[in-house]
Amino acid sequence: MESQYVELPENAWYRRLALEYALIQENEPTFTPVENDLTHYEGVIIGSGEYEGGFFRVEIIIPRSYPYFPPDVIWHTRIWHPNFSDSVPARVCESIFKDHWSPSLRIVAVIESLRNLLTNPNPEDPLNPVAAFEYKNRPDLFYARVRQFVETYATPEQAFGKKRWKGL
Repeated sequence: MESQYVELPENAWYRRLALEYALIQENEPTFTPVENDLTHYEGVIIGSGEYEGGFFRVEIIIPRSYPYFPPDVIWHTRIWHPNFSDSVPARVCESIFKDHWSPSLRIVAVIESLRNLLTNPNPEDPLNPVAAFEYKNRPDLFYARVRQFVETYATPEQAFGKKRWKGL
């Protein structure tokens, strides 16, 4: 059985992109369109909780099938977390990108979900089984490795680029 490709009519698509842009500008000032393309954003999520002090570079690509299908999220900063693969770019295990996606969700909700995942890991649905094991059974090792990864890979210079960071 072939899946049916669904997309908004062109005028509605452009209105939705404009709305997403306005919401991102209002709520997520660290995210900007790449080369003025409203279907491609790059930004930084500032860590909280155990990831405090970390700057995580993220790319969001909005497919033409949006909002019926979720955007693609590319996590560029290496991270030690049960719900992120230990690779660059990392894959993200988040249910709103798969099972719980709804056309009523906005890109700002995607960014907020990523931010929330940092403070609320779910070791029961891991992409990194070693991190999940440590989180559940050896939190001392887990949190030490989180700090090591934040200090090594999630610096502002790496997230923003050395030239851009010095200019901020």
